Amino acid sequence: MLHNEGSLSITVVSAQDMPDVEKLGKQDPYVQFTLYLEDKKSFQKTHVQKNAGHNATWNQSFDMRLTGEPELFIEVMDEEKGVDELIGFCAIPINQVAQAPGGNFNGLFGLFLVNGKSAGTIHLNLVARGFNSPPGGQQHGQPIQGRSYVSEEHLKRVKSLRNKGIAGDIGTAVLGGALAVGAGFLGNKLHQDYEKKKEEEQQQQEQFEQEKQKLEQDRERFEREQQEAEQRRRREEEEQKQRAEHERRKHQQEEEQRRHHDEGRSEHHHHNEGRSEHGHHHNGGGAREWDPVGTYAAGDRVKYHGHSYICLQSHTSNPTWMPGAAHSLWQGA
Repeated sequence: MLHNEGSLSITVVSAQDMPDVEKLGKQDPYVQFTLYLEDKKSFQKTHVQKNAGHNATWNQSFDMRLTGEPELFIEVMDEEKGVDELIGFCAIPINQVAQAPGGNFNGLFGLFLVNGKSAGTIHLNLVARGFNSPPGGQQHGQPIQGRSYVSEEHLKRVKSLRNKGIAGDIGTAVLGGALAVGAGFLGNKLHQDYEKKKEEEQQQQEQFEQEKQKLEQDRERFEREQQEAEQRRRREEEEQKQRAEHERRKHQQEEEQRRHHDEGRSEHHHHNEGRSEHGHHHNGGGAREWDPVGTYAAGDRVKYHGHSYICLQSHTSNPTWMPGAAHSLWQGA
């Protein structure tokens, strides 16, 4: 069950490959639907598509308020002068709409007969609003296959509709037959037809129960796959957050290391400047010991292994430029 409150936009586009329940001529289908089977006044209906036969197009849009209802119940009916007759029906889980990108599901949904066999497909464009749907825009192009099934509660209702339709056919035929050949004979024949249909339904009940069980299994598998997909999505989001945090910390550490390196170079530069100033200070007062990494100016005096040397050109020394070896830099005093 959905725990959010929102709305459901329904565009009834078309239906294809429907069985023809009309005895004479072509059937006149329309679609009625609801979120509440127990409330007959809650059903909304499309216009009737006259003489449509096996395929019909409506392209009508409706809006319904959602307050946690789990299913949308669809019924395709044939308009009759007496009692309208059922063509096909199904129940559609609303969670597949709320979990679609942007809450938009442009889908084809299977219709069923009361015996569980196929009654064609219906094309619906469903949009759920007010839910935490994954990001994404409206679906375009060809519709995708949606999930539909037979609800036991819905089956009881449509069986009742079908029985009323059969009874209505009998009553209408008896009335017309009475004017022609007598109500008794024709009524008895139609009653026999009715009993034959009931017997066929009983024979098909076992097959229907098996198919219903398969549909329930398919629904459970679908819901399980939806849950697993949601878990994968959340897991991927968490991994992305962790990677982003790792990159942020890595960048922060690199910045800190770069800053420490720059500070170290600055301190070394100041240290060498101090050495140079110190060397100049002692230049007039006598030679100082040679520093392997010191900075010297031309004319500076140093001592190295008991000997005095004079700097010939300004430079920053290294351990291999010792007086007595680096003749271009030092000269014995």
